[in-house]
Amino acid sequence: MELTGKELAWLEKMANEHFYFFCQSLMPPNWYDDKFHRELCDFLQYGGNYKVVVLARTHLKTTICAVMYPLWCSSRRPSLRSLEVSNTSPNAEKTVHSIRTIVENNSLYQVLFPQCIPNFTKVRWSDRCACLSRKEDYPEGTFESAGVGANIIRRHFNVIVEDDTVAPRKDDMSGEECMPSKDDIEQAVGFHRLTTPLLIGEEYDEQLVIGTRWSSYDHIQWIQENEPKYKVFDRKAEVDGVPAYKRFSRDRLDSIRMSMGTYLYSSLYLNTPLAKEFMVFNPDWIKYYEDGELPEEGECVVTLDPADPPTGKKTQNYTAIVSVKHTKKGLYVRRYRRKRYTDKEMINETFDVCAVDGAVKIRIETNRYANLEAGFREEMKRRNTYYIVETVKATRGSKEERIKDRLSPLFENGVIFLKRDMREMEEELSTFPYGKFDDLIDSLAWQVKQHTSTEYPQAQKEKVPLNSGERRVFTLEEIRASCRGQHKIPYPFQSQMEPMM
Repeated sequence: MELTGKELAWLEKMANEHFYFFCQSLMPPNWYDDKFHRELCDFLQYGGNYKVVVLARTHLKTTICAVMYPLWCSSRRPSLRSLEVSNTSPNAEKTVHSIRTIVENNSLYQVLFPQCIPNFTKVRWSDRCACLSRKEDYPEGTFESAGVGANIIRRHFNVIVEDDTVAPRKDDMSGEECMPSKDDIEQAVGFHRLTTPLLIGEEYDEQLVIGTRWSSYDHIQWIQENEPKYKVFDRKAEVDGVPAYKRFSRDRLDSIRMSMGTYLYSSLYLNTPLAKEFMVFNPDWIKYYEDGELPEEGECVVTLDPADPPTGKKTQNYTAIVSVKHTKKGLYVRRYRRKRYTDKEMINETFDVCAVDGAVKIRIETNRYANLEAGFREEMKRRNTYYIVETVKATRGSKEERIKDRLSPLFENGVIFLKRDMREMEEELSTFPYGKFDDLIDSLAWQVKQHTSTEYPQAQKEKVPLNSGERRVFTLEEIRASCRGQHKIPYPFQSQMEPMM
């Protein structure tokens, strides 16, 4: 069907004047939901120069905000230059690639904006830098891509789009998505602060931040607290139990909630992450160390929390192996494994971790797998090696209570150290007790028991009266001493502080 001149003129006018019409015309009809996306399109067009968009996952925030909007802006004003930023360079390049695909292959776009179609052989036309047809010759392309941390110098832009600069990464062990770490969030905030000087400074320059909520301390929260010039568009995946976007049914959302757990569903789909003040493990307590900062003194202990039973099948829970070096300065998590092992694979993997880290002790939780100790001793004979093998059992209280009571005081006092790439363990800490997994931190909790292989020297600290107004900082030895059965109280604080006068 051919368009008449009058019809074509009307389409060109509508596509130039209304961003929602541009999206509605070029996007697949089963994607665009006018009831849900019309409000978003109007916000992008009329919401000012500094905007934040918070949408649930798979609700087309990247397609509309990072692909369609910069393309619409540049199609109306080809001299504009846009920077597409994502958590990694390949992801940013995918966004530019999506823009290129529309320009190259969408016949309606080519009809509506023929003046923008370049000679693809004579302009820069790649996923890193793509240029529409324009009269001016700028160092920057019409669309350029960059990952967080990229060194962008001597380049300036009219539109900067930060799309999912905080995003999940794949768990190398399980293949599942792992939520961003505290370090990832800090990098995204740091890069965002460096983007403002990249704007050319003209009246139509824009900064657009697009994201999903991962935590109450993420980059979106930082912008809301520190940059009031930004206007925020925040829409949940459901309102009063009714799905907001036509592609998500009630059953589908319920399935997602069951799959990822209450914490992540509340963050990623309802945009309401738990405030860090109410987390069992406050992210501010997490301390990092580099390989060169690992103390030479101390002993390494490997703890094992086995699945029941360890069959290696996809239907079973994960087995967690955690290696920790106990030193006078604190507990340093060396490495961990979280996987569905058979009993033989589990034993072999544990011994391999022990060999790499020079462990002297293996501590095994045997509540539901009493024969595991014998399997380890047989394997030691076969390998002609020796480790101290301890078995431990949960005698009272729930697993959640054990994790909280043993680990929370240590993290709060800054005596447990992680490596920066331990995202799976950080996720379990951040989402506890509402997360999908807690296997690693359950295994870590077994590193703390009544008697340890390493004694810690008593630190000389002046006692601070409770009513002095100052917060007491406890040493690792003080905390651990209170866990050696001398007092029937859950935390050391009740015995360490002086009574009120």
